[in-house]
Amino acid sequence: MTMEKMRKFWDDRAQFHASGERQKSRFFQLIQESVRPYLEPVLPKPEGSLILEAGCGVGIWVEELAPRGYRMVLSDLSPEMIRHAREKVERMGLDENAVSCHALDICDMNVLPDASFDLVLALGGPLTLCDDDKKAAFELCRVTKPGGYVLCDASNRYRAAFDAVHKKDMSQFPQIMADGVFVSPKSGLKHNLHGPEELKALFQANHMEVLHLAGTCPFFNFPPREELVGLLEDDRNFEMMLDVALNHAENPSILGLSGRLLVVARKCK
Repeated sequence: MTMEKMRKFWDDRAQFHASGERQKSRFFQLIQESVRPYLEPVLPKPEGSLILEAGCGVGIWVEELAPRGYRMVLSDLSPEMIRHAREKVERMGLDENAVSCHALDICDMNVLPDASFDLVLALGGPLTLCDDDKKAAFELCRVTKPGGYVLCDASNRYRAAFDAVHKKDMSQFPQIMADGVFVSPKSGLKHNLHGPEELKALFQANHMEVLHLAGTCPFFNFPPREELVGLLEDDRNFEMMLDVALNHAENPSILGLSGRLLVVARKCK
């Protein structure tokens, strides 16, 4: 898929993301709550710090972090996503000194200076859905200050291979196992899938110390099947899955089962 088609794909979905329907999903809430314990310990002091939300969509974490006094930069490939993000920021009563928004490809953020962010968030799959995951990882690390942190998630290729077998669709199984590339039959989007050790090595290659590697949606494929999401409507089931995410996410066996992986890395000084 060309860059123009990728932009149009996400532009066409911007209104849905801006509607807030996605955020109402219990699966979305499970991922957010799974990430939170890894985010809070690496947040810098608000005074004088700067956070990048790369591949932000319409802006997810800005809603929580900007009201706490953090200055933020939001970037996304889709101009329509960024338009909605700007509207959200305006509704929050924030000016460009607090939050600025840019339509940028995560693989090429050259307008952002080297070593300019205390924390970089790349959550929601931009590393998986970009054109070149190695370039994207390089860019995420390049703009991070020495001693700063990157939180990035990615889809798990071994879980994707497992799901292919269980769906009895082996058409892409060899490619998933060979190089982690999967093309969605529905959207045509290429997915860069990573195993846990591959994701870790991707950041280590960019002078990052990997502090945590976790599974943020244990036992679920990604994107999840509707019948599995329905399980989470039961509060007891939701709490059980959240307990696994909070207390067992870094267990190697859980990592292998998780549809989505999370890496927390610190840039070496």
